[in-house]
Amino acid sequence: MHIGILTCEILSTEIKAVIENTGIDTVFLVQPETINPVIGVLNKEVTERFFGDLADTGIKIKEKTLERIIKEIREHNITDSLIIKVTELRLHDYPDKLLAEIDEGLKKLSSVADIVVLGYGLCGNSAQEVERVIRGADVPVVIPRDGEGQILNNCIEIAIGKSKVQSLLREEIGTFFMSPAGASIIKEPQVILESAINITAGRMNRNAAADTPKIIKILTNHYKRVVKICYSEADEKDVAFAKTVVNFARKFGLEIKQVKGSSKVMLDALRKDSNGSK
Repeated sequence: MHIGILTCEILSTEIKAVIENTGIDTVFLVQPETINPVIGVLNKEVTERFFGDLADTGIKIKEKTLERIIKEIREHNITDSLIIKVTELRLHDYPDKLLAEIDEGLKKLSSVADIVVLGYGLCGNSAQEVERVIRGADVPVVIPRDGEGQILNNCIEIAIGKSKVQSLLREEIGTFFMSPAGASIIKEPQVILESAINITAGRMNRNAAADTPKIIKILTNHYKRVVKICYSEADEKDVAFAKTVVNFARKFGLEIKQVKGSSKVMLDALRKDSNGSK
């Protein structure tokens, strides 16, 4: 089986778990077909960040354009592979652009994959919009969902579960969540907060998203704590991760709470489809 994976770079831990659990050792990372040097540099940065969490899998990952991936699969009669396309976190700033990118990515991966795993939540889009894009794909598409079959809202719900997120927000509505991947992608406290603001404000008014000083002042007064998500003991001992969380908390006067993250939701999405569930 050829499994396509279209994912935001922030879900590198979850995708690593998918790679390890499928047992497939032929893994491709889709590279852009453009010769635009700016796009090339941006893609290289995203690839290097994503590879950071995959380095210890022991699996050789081939970086090629989709056209060359398809050619290699056909010429070498490869029957099982993982074909991964990674998009940068900043696409979340404008949900409509993100949805268009997902739609285009699904169309391209459908040309070679038997099934596509979508490493996203709603990310500012409506459930109807995302379901429409999924239904429009030429192959089955799986996406992380809750126990009632609803698409999860974001990467935080994918990491710790919707019920846990709701519980933490009931406990303290002014809670900011930070995962190891999120901290490594955006290290500066101000940039982390501005990105979160853009994700929220950008879906309603793009001019509002640009007025970050005013919104930062409002949200600085609103947030009371930051939740540090650790998937493993290694995350708990990660000095760089801890430093980023502490700097962020100090910058905005927040308390720090640690919670356990898991790749279970992402793995369940793939397993359910493998068992014939829609």
